[in-house]
Parts: sequence; structure tokens; C-alpha cells
Amino acid sequence: MTYKVKDGFIIREIGGNTMAVPVGTQTSEIHGMIALSESGALLWKELEKGADITTLVNVLTDTYEIDSLTATADVERFIENLKEQGALI
Repeated sequence: MTYKVKDGFIIREIGGNTMAVPVGTQTSEIHGMIALSESGALLWKELEKGADITTLVNVLTDTYEIDSLTATADVERFIENLKEQGALI
């Protein structure tokens, strides 16, 4: 399955933190900003283009010294959080 971030977000550095900020019509659907860790921001950029879990896991394992089982668990948790916040299509 391919996941994609909904249109209507911009990424901003705010106080040293990376935040996904809803703009336009997203402000009525999502109240507040989504804080992103360094790895979360990396995954978000992939999700802007559309990506499946395998691609996201590969991005993490290629970027960080992390095994695929840990990366898979992290990606699945990240996807679930974004689903709960209504940020994915």
C-alpha cells in the first residue's frame, strides 16, 4: 500500500523543532501542528511523494545505523500516528 501526506502542509523549523504546519483548508481539519523528529521529517519528505512501507524502511536503514526490524516498527508507528491525526490519504 502506498501512503501519501495530504496536500495543505508546509514544513517549518520553529524553535529548533521541525513542524508540519497545516495551511489552507487543512486548518479546519487538523488543529495544531505535527512535531517531527529528524527521522520523521525524512519520512515525511518521502510521504509527500507517496511511498510504501518498504521504501520508508529502506530510507531509515540507509540513513541511520538501524536494523530493518526496528525500522519497520518505527515506520509502522509513524504511519499510524499520521493516520490518527488525519494527515495521510
